[in-house]
Amino acid sequence: MADVDQERNFNDKMMNDLWSDMCDGYYNVGKIEPDVNIDDIPNLIQANEDMVDHIITSLSIGPESTILDLGCGRGMYTIRIAKLTGCKYVGVDLNAGYVEECKKRAEEHGVGDQGTFYAASILDMGDEIVGNRYTHVLVLGVMFYIHGNLDTYLNRSLQACCREDTKIYIWDFTRKVDWDLCVKAQRHFKLTYPIRTKEEVCAALSRAGFELVRLEDFTECIIPSYLILKRECTKRDPEAKVLTSHLPGDDFIAGNLAYMVYYLKKKE
Repeated sequence: MADVDQERNFNDKMMNDLWSDMCDGYYNVGKIEPDVNIDDIPNLIQANEDMVDHIITSLSIGPESTILDLGCGRGMYTIRIAKLTGCKYVGVDLNAGYVEECKKRAEEHGVGDQGTFYAASILDMGDEIVGNRYTHVLVLGVMFYIHGNLDTYLNRSLQACCREDTKIYIWDFTRKVDWDLCVKAQRHFKLTYPIRTKEEVCAALSRAGFELVRLEDFTECIIPSYLILKRECTKRDPEAKVLTSHLPGDDFIAGNLAYMVYYLKKKE
């Protein structure tokens, strides 16, 4: 058992060190224009900061806004949006360790008094979270983890957090081929269910009472990030025994996966 625990701790440290070095606090791939030379890009910090700017501009987030970040990870999307706009915020993540990191980072960046972070499942949030009714709800690269419970999540959780005028922004993986063909993504994510197609996600959103305002294919803007991840993972773990974060990139390049942005509002 001690050997198993030691290996798990070693693997966790490798993964944490990778993401800390690549994009400290963001834990996401960000946004990079497809025609750049990735050899000139050492990490994904600027890519994630560019994605924050894109979100703020696209959603018109300002000092009067109150945002909810569902699956906030280590918190830097929430924190940087709050710092740049002066908005209020709530961040939610299942990982209690991440939530403690979020709270510490918020204080370090001077936005600790603008909001708070909660350790909770986005499938089962308490009244202190859903009772606020937010101007904006962000779901950034995490909804595919609950594609097996998507209808329950949309009807029970997302609906409860939205006012009639709430702007909802979902940035998520979708598949374009049979899940059996997404071998690299399966190896990394280890899901017990297939990632849904764009059409399946749109149908579920409509059933749950959401109107699709705009749909944007972001795939070309995340492929460079995955190539940078591949470069850095290969340096540290050439056989990808532990560091597999870059593997879904092969499925994006092959056209098996797409990264979609859903701009939504509640149906009238």
